[in-house]
Amino acid sequence: MRKFAGMALAPLLLLAGASVARADDAADKKAFQDYLTQAIPQGSADKDKVAAFNRTAGAYWRAHWLDYTKNPEKYADVMALYRKGQAAYPHKPEERDPERYAKDIEAFKDYDAKNAGPKNPALFVGSSTIMKWKTAESFPGFSVLNRGFGGSVIGDVDFFYHDVIGKYHPSAILFYCDNDVTGGFSGDVAFEKAMKVYAKVRADFPKVPFVFLSMKHAPNSAFADPGEPAAIDRFNDLAKAKTKTDPLFKYFDMDAPVLDAKGKVQGDLFEDGEHFNAKGYALINPALQKVLVSLKVPHS
Repeated sequence: MRKFAGMALAPLLLLAGASVARADDAADKKAFQDYLTQAIPQGSADKDKVAAFNRTAGAYWRAHWLDYTKNPEKYADVMALYRKGQAAYPHKPEERDPERYAKDIEAFKDYDAKNAGPKNPALFVGSSTIMKWKTAESFPGFSVLNRGFGGSVIGDVDFFYHDVIGKYHPSAILFYCDNDVTGGFSGDVAFEKAMKVYAKVRADFPKVPFVFLSMKHAPNSAFADPGEPAAIDRFNDLAKAKTKTDPLFKYFDMDAPVLDAKGKVQGDLFEDGEHFNAKGYALINPALQKVLVSLKVPHS
């Protein structure tokens, strides 16, 4: 029987060239089904083989996520097979080395050395949802500062705390990070990590409000491990509970402004199934602007 790496190569090359425009391409679906049928019996927990499986599956779903969001029934058979593949190649969460972001942090330092920052800003910090948010344009007239760095986990924010939070003098801190949960950690573990960051905030800024931006239920959650939606809910629920005992800990629901009338995720508000596009942010901005006003963020 062929080795896994060789078996994965042909489908991977095919799927990597697919596009959203070909979301109903039967050839892609057949190639992915054939790949899964061959791969599942060879299932393994080996790190490299799990990564190879996820690369191939990821290539398929990145090409088809929008059509799946609109027409999940079309993918019922391939999704059932994919779930078996996920079980055959179990993903194990692992910690990451924060130093991989050394260049990003140096870029922040360099910018700060050359520019006078906004006074007492609303400090946006966290992962790519923050990084991609054009906060200065989204909240004109408000004192805001964006210190998001894409792909970061909560431990990275904790590791670089001084450089992305501690050295500033914020009027409010708005925090978003979903990569711990999408990386396989439980909602409880992810929230415990967030509380480590929060403890530092409270020590440095005893009266500054901290806004927990809830983890969104993006379309790509459909392709994650089956337990991810529940982990997202748990992560968010723990934050909601925190608001009941700590008046300086605020909760903002990132899903509420972007769901349709039936409470479903709207795929056309995402650029890649994971991150909001301009339309998605445009729906969130008015609601969050009210929060900035309530927190008395400086506004000209």
